[in-house]
Amino acid sequence: MSATATSAPKDWAETVQLVRSGVARLAVTLCDGGGVGTGFLVGNDLIITAAHVAKNEAAINVSVGGQYTSATVLGINDNLDLALLRTPTALTGYKFGFAQDLPAQGVEVAALGFPLDRGLAFTSGRVSALNQEVNLPAGTVRGLIQTDTAINPGNSGGPLLLMNGSVVGVVSSKRAWVLGTHDQNDYGAEGVGYAAPASSAAAALSDWARRTTPLPQASCDDQAQTSSSDILTTNHSDHEQAPKVIQSLLTHGQAINRAAYGTAFAILTPELQASEGGLAKWSSGLGTSFWRALTVNSISGSGTELNVETVLRTEQSAADGPGGQTCSDWGLRYRMSWDGTIWRIAAATTPGGAPKAC
Repeated sequence: MSATATSAPKDWAETVQLVRSGVARLAVTLCDGGGVGTGFLVGNDLIITAAHVAKNEAAINVSVGGQYTSATVLGINDNLDLALLRTPTALTGYKFGFAQDLPAQGVEVAALGFPLDRGLAFTSGRVSALNQEVNLPAGTVRGLIQTDTAINPGNSGGPLLLMNGSVVGVVSSKRAWVLGTHDQNDYGAEGVGYAAPASSAAAALSDWARRTTPLPQASCDDQAQTSSSDILTTNHSDHEQAPKVIQSLLTHGQAINRAAYGTAFAILTPELQASEGGLAKWSSGLGTSFWRALTVNSISGSGTELNVETVLRTEQSAADGPGGQTCSDWGLRYRMSWDGTIWRIAAATTPGGAPKAC
């Protein structure tokens, strides 16, 4: 579905129904951690997001409309707080278009995204001011749209919309405090969010989309790293927690692929970390091992404990592979534990026995 495929919505509920299939949850792996942000489809394999979401990434995995894939960065601009991602395969979903003009002060707008790493959320407000600037860790970003639409961590990179579904801005940041004479925590600021204007995003898209070579990903370790962080992912479960469970597993696997072993280890529960003997021991045999494909066959359970039946395909050197295998299909049962923020791996067993050669 494209941005021009249907008539304009009559209310915000229709807007959300029209565009939600094109809003992407981005789980970003860094060498020393990770985070979650939002992006949105602007082409079959192109996603716009904020620069600070994609900056210094070792791997990015994408969840959009029940599809799971990876992404690389085609272009990034700290001064605009914009980035363009490309996925290795085409994605279905709503393709957003940009408004040609700046919105007037007072116009109603809305944001879609994944605040606080929850499910897709809608918030609305109005344009408070234009041509604003804000200081981010990477520098000062100018020309921003200010809005009182509720914005929280995880919203960054998502679309700021008019009711007709057109994008007027790319969500950038929220002003968390106001300068004063006391501790900054005494000066909470509400309803002060920012977005990069659509004109800047459209110009960046026009420039970056022509590129064929992505920017280099962060290199996390001296050990071998796969040239592609993509993990072919198939999901056969309709469990409501499937998207979050799968992205936890993909974050774990992509971190292994990029030798970001500390990040991968952090996906394990503290109890499993202890039983593995710590990071150094756990990662000692992973130098030539890479995740290539993950099939989720079923997810069962409720509350804070789930069981996930999967088939994981790995590649590794013959010296590190079971029985000398260089490609292995593992029938793995993951026990996942919810810690209030993410699903963590509490255990991984092989009920079907040893892996089979691919």
